[in-house]
Amino acid sequence: METKDLSEPSLSSNRGLDRADDELGWQVVNPNLTALKRIDIGGLELTYIEQGKGPLVVLVHGALGDCRSWSRQAALLAQQYHVISYSRRHHHLNSSPDGPIDYSYRRHVDDLISLIRALGFGPAHLVGHSYGATVAALVAMEHPEMVNSLALSEPSLFSILAHSQDRLSVRFHRIALRVVQKLSENGEQGLAVREYLNIVVGQDVFDGLALEDMLVINQNAHTLGPMLRTYFEPTELDHSSAQKFATPTLLITGERSPGIYGAITRELNQCLPTVESVILPKASHVKQMENPESFGVALMDFFATTKGAGAKNC
Repeated sequence: METKDLSEPSLSSNRGLDRADDELGWQVVNPNLTALKRIDIGGLELTYIEQGKGPLVVLVHGALGDCRSWSRQAALLAQQYHVISYSRRHHHLNSSPDGPIDYSYRRHVDDLISLIRALGFGPAHLVGHSYGATVAALVAMEHPEMVNSLALSEPSLFSILAHSQDRLSVRFHRIALRVVQKLSENGEQGLAVREYLNIVVGQDVFDGLALEDMLVINQNAHTLGPMLRTYFEPTELDHSSAQKFATPTLLITGERSPGIYGAITRELNQCLPTVESVILPKASHVKQMENPESFGVALMDFFATTKGAGAKNC
């Protein structure tokens, strides 16, 4: 395993900040102030943030995110766990690729498998959001021996939806996001980001985000178009494979999330053999930003118990 420490001496003592939230925001805006590292996973370097000691927790961000997207949850988890938050392939703080971006679930799944192996601290508690939740679920399905537990925040597992009404919802969702993809491919990244958030959250939230969250989103806007080209790719996690799932799983949804993500959560809740669910109040699809405290507490409670809800029929 080859790691590189990219951190610089902290300047926080010179800023005179009184609030922990202000300090956290400053570290997101200035990532050199955090313990940034890079790891080689076979010719590809991934940037990550490492905090805390204890059982391994790996945080897998979704669309428009990077290793800083989990800053609020990582600070809490690091009190009891060894927390790794990494930037997925092509996302900010990693080297920019030459030529077209090759973006697929298979690529990101293989990267996460290689990352856990390279770190050498596994098995891991995996936490994923949206696209990253799908990546985490597929890793757990393929390599259950590498995963202690799984926390999924509204994964993009459209393959799990079989009912005709749900498939119609997927079709409408695809049509709406096709507009976002065209905007991105035409260089209208600002409009693409806003429209994407409007669709997946259900309302215009961009201007209400914290400045550090806006920064992370804007710095990853270049990944939106490539991600959407493969967003609806079928995966191997369907009803049949879900019923054989070996990993204790927590499903996290927001009370305000669009129905398409609620439908995916419903199907997973019915199929997975060992599953718990939690609905976060005052939150939608980007709940780790909208209700970060409740999100972090839900993870801590789940990791402490990893109790399942018994066998389900689907």
